[in-house]
Amino acid sequence: MSSSLLSSPRDTVLALAGSLAAAVVAYAAWSFFLHPLASVPGPLRARLGLGGWSTVRAAKRDFGWKLAALHDRYGDFVRIGRNDVSVVAPGAVQDIYKYGGPIKDKSPFYQFFKVTKPSLLATLSHDEHALARRGVSPAFSMHLLVELEEFVDACFDDLCAQLEGQINKGGGKATVDMGDLLQFLAMDVVGELAFGRSFGLTKAGFDTSAFLPMLDAYTASSCLSGTQPWARRVLHWWLTRRLGSSGNVALGQKAGQAVALRLDELKQAQESGDADSIRRDILSKLIAAKNPDGSPFSVEQVKVQANSALGAGSDTTSITFRALLAYIVADPAVYKKVMDELEHAFDEGIIEFPISHAAGSKLLYFQACLKETLRLHPAVPWILPRVVPKGGAVIAGRFFSEGVNVGMSPFVFHRRTKAFGPDAHKFRPERWLEASDDEKKALERNLLTFGSGNRVCVGKNVALMELTKLAPSLLYRFKFSFTPRSPSSPHKLPGRTVDGKVDEAAPWFCESQWFAHQREFFCDVEERAV
Repeated sequence: MSSSLLSSPRDTVLALAGSLAAAVVAYAAWSFFLHPLASVPGPLRARLGLGGWSTVRAAKRDFGWKLAALHDRYGDFVRIGRNDVSVVAPGAVQDIYKYGGPIKDKSPFYQFFKVTKPSLLATLSHDEHALARRGVSPAFSMHLLVELEEFVDACFDDLCAQLEGQINKGGGKATVDMGDLLQFLAMDVVGELAFGRSFGLTKAGFDTSAFLPMLDAYTASSCLSGTQPWARRVLHWWLTRRLGSSGNVALGQKAGQAVALRLDELKQAQESGDADSIRRDILSKLIAAKNPDGSPFSVEQVKVQANSALGAGSDTTSITFRALLAYIVADPAVYKKVMDELEHAFDEGIIEFPISHAAGSKLLYFQACLKETLRLHPAVPWILPRVVPKGGAVIAGRFFSEGVNVGMSPFVFHRRTKAFGPDAHKFRPERWLEASDDEKKALERNLLTFGSGNRVCVGKNVALMELTKLAPSLLYRFKFSFTPRSPSSPHKLPGRTVDGKVDEAAPWFCESQWFAHQREFFCDVEERAV
């Protein structure tokens, strides 16, 4: 037999490697020169169709400021993946997110934000989301939430007791990790509103059931996996072991236990004829919810929404609460205006304690501070991607073909001068008070913190109610200052701002992935003479 018909294993491997390399080069060339996004600037790996830019950013948790740098370099449109474009042109808000617009469905990036079945966040189809939301929305209405304010007040009482205890131990002043404590508060509020009882974290003063690593693993893994769906198993395995929690599995167990306990209580109350004593809260509303065909929600559907409330319900609120407190405390002039407004409102009888949501809404300067916080430190800095429909779509004057994923990052967009003026990088609450009616509408339209259009976060009212009630109350009861970094301070991480700048004066170490978490937010706390 001729030796030319035979090939060694080495020759076979070389031939296969050569063929693979040729295929990769051909694909990269097509992606760079002929792909529908070939004309959109961006990182080389994205333009070559190799992907990975967002994956690296998700792993390093530096997405927001890295994306901002790309837009500073390339302009309003940046290609950040094989088929992904980030946009910051103001006109894109309406083109991508408006009610009834041509762009409707979410991109596959969202698919892993679930425990078992997709939550509202993970529902990609616009039509399926609309049907699902119809049954869920009443449980998160402000009308229902204001009826539950007394339970939120009880959580605040636990916070005050915890701070007072630490202050007494410290002889009149205490160094407190307000980052963790504010997340405990938000978790306990979710417990009260959605599960019939507080989780007791604020009262204990520590994470009694490993909630925080569970929540971090759930959202961080979902985000990381969404950047490379084909590698979900590997990425999830790597991240959850690094964080020491199974993430969605642990979340499903905790939420399932809480739902089962609440369902048992409701069943016992009904059997005993004491149904009138059942608390009308979020979970009771979900249990009573109906599908579009009139059938009641199944236990599985209730658990899906409970998973969502527990999985993301505390992060948005606690991140915003930390940022609001930090922005106010960092600027003496702002701090004084907030406190003067509070004192005046109390003296005039506009507010009384506990502060109600309705009363807190009348604190106009405080509300401007809250709006400015939502603008400069949105809880979600990641882009909110949508899929261009059949036939393509024009976004901010530029045509994109069918199937392209387009989205806007609240963090990056909120800092663009075209959207918020020449001082867009500055914390200036007055912009919300000085604006004319038309200007205020534009500011509100450009605020993407809770999403936009028909995909606005269903938990928005929970966050706003809690912040409007509790932040003024906390500022009135206690005096705050940032704990200086020193060899004897409790800090282990360097200071890093929400913009990614390493700064020892920063009150925390900020990350930027799906959530813009702040680590080690230590404050020196004293009681105010009230």
